[in-house]
Amino acid sequence: MKISRIVFLFLLLLAVVGCASKIPEGTLVSKKVKQAPNVDGNVDKLWDKQPALSINVTVPDYPLFDKSYRGRKYEVTAKSVHDKDSIYFLYQWKGDNSMSLARMPWYFNSDEGKWMQKPKKKADKYYPPVYEDKFAVIWEINNSIPDFKKNGCAILCHGEYKHTPAEGQKADIWHWKLDRTGPVHQLDDKWLKYSEKNGRTADSGTSAYKSNSQVLKKPGGGDVKVPLYWIPGKKNYHWILASDTSKKRIVKIDKDHNLIDEEGTVLKKENYSGDSDQLIPSVSEIKPATGSRGDVTAYYNYDKENKIWTLEVKRAINTGNADDVNFSDSKNTYYFSVAVFNGAAIAHATPGGFAGKSFPMLIQ
Repeated sequence: MKISRIVFLFLLLLAVVGCASKIPEGTLVSKKVKQAPNVDGNVDKLWDKQPALSINVTVPDYPLFDKSYRGRKYEVTAKSVHDKDSIYFLYQWKGDNSMSLARMPWYFNSDEGKWMQKPKKKADKYYPPVYEDKFAVIWEINNSIPDFKKNGCAILCHGEYKHTPAEGQKADIWHWKLDRTGPVHQLDDKWLKYSEKNGRTADSGTSAYKSNSQVLKKPGGGDVKVPLYWIPGKKNYHWILASDTSKKRIVKIDKDHNLIDEEGTVLKKENYSGDSDQLIPSVSEIKPATGSRGDVTAYYNYDKENKIWTLEVKRAINTGNADDVNFSDSKNTYYFSVAVFNGAAIAHATPGGFAGKSFPMLIQ
């Protein structure tokens, strides 16, 4: 009896070892934990015990990307754990040597004689592109995209737009944005479908942010685009919260192009040159997104000394929403890819560059 029991235990051990050895290299494993990590952007000791997936990403030599971004390389690591109700991810990346907080800020261009925003995608004759840091993860939904397993997000990009290759194919997009979703500790949760043009679609619910812009009538006639809000006395700020009671609405522009707010304060154009520290943010009314669009929690941290970004993410294993990936099937393999945006609107570094690549995740 004892011999039989020993043999049984030995065979069981072999089976367990055999199962562990079947996990292919390059796989992210989400292990179950009794105590969940504290999601605050700081790395708990719990994370030190988890296996890491290393991912090298590169900005491809793509004509739509400004030349200043092309060829940049970053090292990403991903870890994951889960408990009964939620799944957690730790993403870290190296290669970005500074935080990019400014995102297309408003300034007065004396050469043009008008209020302008610094460029978004490519340099203009005055400034290089100016944008926030971002990080993205894209998940295949319901194993619906046959080529995603091999080529990742490369098969989803079509010029300036993204969409899946065919009807019925869907992907879940987690897009962290430093200025727009970072202040409220969320990701911008969207999804991708088939379209003849742009298939990127917002999840149900409300957005975390709005554009800080409006159109006013110029003295003497005509329309002009200018900022909507500003914060008096504040410098080097990059977003405006909906809850910030110090913000003031800009209501007029005078014949000399100075802006005037609701209290009659004049924003003199000469104080807002492109090199000023009084530039006005491009985003306002920032508040937590609602519904499916706001169901992913994300806290960030940037280690200035070691030049390391940390993004800690939490989401329900199953949100119950058709526009979200469902992680509840432990027998399934979940394929995903990542992208690093270093102060870039569209120029993103991806695994394999043009070729693209996805990575499998197993839930244990």
